[in-house]
Amino acid sequence: MKAVSIFLVKVLVKQFYIINAGFFLFLFFFFFGVVNSGTLITYHQSLILGMLGSPIFMAVVWAAWLLYNVKCFLFCTGTIKAAENSYLFSLKAISKVKQLLLYGFICTLLYLPVLLYAVFVVDMAIKKSMLLTALLVSIYHLLMIAVSTIVVYNAINYTNITNRFKKILDAVTAAYSIPIGYKGFLTTHIFHSKKMAFAVVKIFSILLLSVSFIRNGDSFDADFFSIFFQLILTAHAMLVFYCVHFFETQLQFSRNLPLSLPAIAGMYLFTYGILLLPELAFMLINNHGNLPIIHIIILYGTAAATLFLYTGMLYASGLNMERYMFLVFISFIMIFFLQKSGYHFITLLAIVSIAAAVFKSHYYLFEKE
Repeated sequence: MKAVSIFLVKVLVKQFYIINAGFFLFLFFFFFGVVNSGTLITYHQSLILGMLGSPIFMAVVWAAWLLYNVKCFLFCTGTIKAAENSYLFSLKAISKVKQLLLYGFICTLLYLPVLLYAVFVVDMAIKKSMLLTALLVSIYHLLMIAVSTIVVYNAINYTNITNRFKKILDAVTAAYSIPIGYKGFLTTHIFHSKKMAFAVVKIFSILLLSVSFIRNGDSFDADFFSIFFQLILTAHAMLVFYCVHFFETQLQFSRNLPLSLPAIAGMYLFTYGILLLPELAFMLINNHGNLPIIHIIILYGTAAATLFLYTGMLYASGLNMERYMFLVFISFIMIFFLQKSGYHFITLLAIVSIAAAVFKSHYYLFEKE
């Protein structure tokens, strides 16, 4: 049993973390790296209190935990069904109880990053005498591990069931497929191939917006919100990278098409406008007079323009992530001080002008390193 568990750790757990190393590095950077070490504990305490104090906020976090769990067990089932791993089906020879214990151990290791953070959530809930919430969170995570364990067990022991499930899922997907035009390629790529990264960024955004508009809604701090808003845009820099990388690899043929530069710029702006709709909707719904509606609309436009500026910077850096992130942090400081001036519409125009100039001067000169 011990030898089998060590073997599965190497095949499933180790490979999962190796393949998703970039994903976890991205998570660590935006949840811990962008916050000053002196305020890190206070920052996460505010996020956890926001979860505990808002049912909607907690529901969003629970949905994120569910998505991560789906990512884990889909990786396991995909690995098990791979032709080169057919030997894993020999695990059927082990008794049912031992298999469930074994797969439960593997699924717990895969779910561990979420589980560790959940421990702090439960601890905070207990300290705040929210015992029912602490119990519900604990039960939820036990269910997540149990579901993953059952899925992995079925994938090994009942291949016909998983095949039928896949056929049903494919049929539902086909029934609700939506025809898209050229402008929708990048958006569809994010929603399909990079959906986990998209979900993480959106959860990060909603968490920060919730702290400003819900947790501290009665004492709204414009300067505090301005910093959070820039952090949200910085988080979206990864989605911008995915869009440009996809366009310059999978859609590289489009450079030979009769598409004008404004049309290509419009495609990027259309994509960013769609990706930022959740933030716009959240601010409009939870505003409660903290900001004028026109200010929120301008912020939405500023956000889309900033992501377009990131696009130009990415072309200027030749898709080099290190140089790109350096330019992103420079823009973080620049835009923050522009917004501090109070001339929000002029800030929007300035960012649009700079973004257009950078994009125009580097798009045709771009060569991937």
